[in-house]
Amino acid sequence: MNRYIKTLLAATLALPMLTSCLEETFPTSGATQEQVDQADKSYIVNSIPAYLHKFTSGVNYDCGMAGLNIWRDASTADLPIYSNSYDYFSYVASGITLGSQWALSQYVWERYYGLIQKTNLAIQTISAELDSEGGIKSEDAEAACTACAYRANAYMEMAQWYEYKLTGFEAFDSKAKADGIMGLTVPIVTENTTEAEGRNNPRAPFYKLYRFVLTDLNNGERYMYGMNEPDNKAFCGLGVIYGLQARLWQLLGTRFELHPEDLSTALSHEDDADIPYDKFGVTTARECFELAASYARKAINSGYSPVTETQWFDPTTGFNTVSNSWMWADIISSDDGLAKNLVWTSWVSFMSPEASYGIACSDYNGYRMIDNRLFDIIPDSDWRKTTWIAPDDVGKEEAFNTKYARGTSLGYKDWSKYQAYAGFKFHPANGDKDISTSGNAVSIPIMRVEEMYLIEAECAGRAYGVGEGRALLEAFVNGYRYKDGSYKSTGEGLEGLIDDVFTQKRIELWGEGQILWDYRRLEKAIIKGYPGTNWPELYRLNSLPNYVAPWTTFSLPQSERDYNPAVILNPDPSQGVYYFPWTEDE
Repeated sequence: MNRYIKTLLAATLALPMLTSCLEETFPTSGATQEQVDQADKSYIVNSIPAYLHKFTSGVNYDCGMAGLNIWRDASTADLPIYSNSYDYFSYVASGITLGSQWALSQYVWERYYGLIQKTNLAIQTISAELDSEGGIKSEDAEAACTACAYRANAYMEMAQWYEYKLTGFEAFDSKAKADGIMGLTVPIVTENTTEAEGRNNPRAPFYKLYRFVLTDLNNGERYMYGMNEPDNKAFCGLGVIYGLQARLWQLLGTRFELHPEDLSTALSHEDDADIPYDKFGVTTARECFELAASYARKAINSGYSPVTETQWFDPTTGFNTVSNSWMWADIISSDDGLAKNLVWTSWVSFMSPEASYGIACSDYNGYRMIDNRLFDIIPDSDWRKTTWIAPDDVGKEEAFNTKYARGTSLGYKDWSKYQAYAGFKFHPANGDKDISTSGNAVSIPIMRVEEMYLIEAECAGRAYGVGEGRALLEAFVNGYRYKDGSYKSTGEGLEGLIDDVFTQKRIELWGEGQILWDYRRLEKAIIKGYPGTNWPELYRLNSLPNYVAPWTTFSLPQSERDYNPAVILNPDPSQGVYYFPWTEDE
């Protein structure tokens, strides 16, 4: 216990702690009329994807919204770090420094609501100019769809991250129940929310917020119907809308299946007069899964195809350049501040071992790995396996030449400095590993079509039978990921299929910031402490099966409560230690 606390303090002393360290803004109100009147429509719509690149100088973990991908994955069992001496994402990995008074709580909250404010202003500006029939003008369709998609996604992510879920740790769960926060998400702020309303804006119950999300997605689908996909993947068309619909209905279907009382609650509020959003229109979890599978297939059919083996391992363009599988992307240009002004606090610094200017390089050993238990279940027939260094191949020149050289811009001598499980999925832009101003100008996937294949497989299995789900999963893996067509979904029954899909997501989407939602949705235990673990000692936390890991529920910041007394804060993990790192003697 004392050893743990001392190590924790040493790891966090260099990081900003309390919320006073960040500028205080209160973005929980809509656009002002003055903002709308002064807005240039194209500028305000372009400002939405541009907002992803906002960063705070001097805050080491702030590399724009893409940094949230690392926060999410680092809180799961999937993204260990070799050395935590330079880990600026240790808060979620260590699990107990996430209280409402900490800078991180305010930072994440402000970034989401800052993005939402941009979308609100765009929606209000576009809505102020309607066509002769009172609808969105056709030339505004892509802009309106983009604003709706970004807003829907922001709220869906916040709802999943902030809604308190039972942990199995009584100290947390009993307080959450006593405080009355079960089933509550975040405050809804629209283009019509006034400042006065923002100051008395309680957390929305899950059924209200997800109906708000559904309304945005339905609107986006209506705006873009019959139109081509955007050329610029920072903007959104029908493919992204379909993908978000698939995510939403999969989330709701799982929730209603695991917790039928939530379905009853949602149905009992379907006709509430004070919820002016589209109705769910379903009465069973199966209907949700049917919709999820259908929307996933629509997304697949929108003109996308999975990344090929050659594209995956290309050290110049692999996972730094928009490809045919990317439906939605965070695109950082060479003149963006994230490229010009950040060096070792950039996305590339944190995620690409090849960048000589980054903390993931072998000089600092802050590189990310795959969990060794996950790696061990990937067979050699899966060509994705050489994304990570196998233990038996560490330092071996023949292994480098035959397996790994194609996937890195490093020569053997530099590659040989990396240890087992080091991941080489993400690369500096154009493979420029030495100049940060060019190497940092990467694109980062927000949504890829591969996810849609996996959503379709799980949800078809849930809706139409395990056999259909297995056939879809095997067709995807054998068609696009295995060299010899040997993959079989062998898990027992429906739960086995769900586990098999989950495993494929963990491999396919490693480092992309999506897998936390599946851990929470499926109530999967996060296990980082076990014999032979490759997680640093400080981070070896284990949650309980069939519950949600307590450190994966974010704290609302105290500043929001000060500004908006109607919100109730989540239980604060930093106020007491109720779970401890696993040790070898357990």
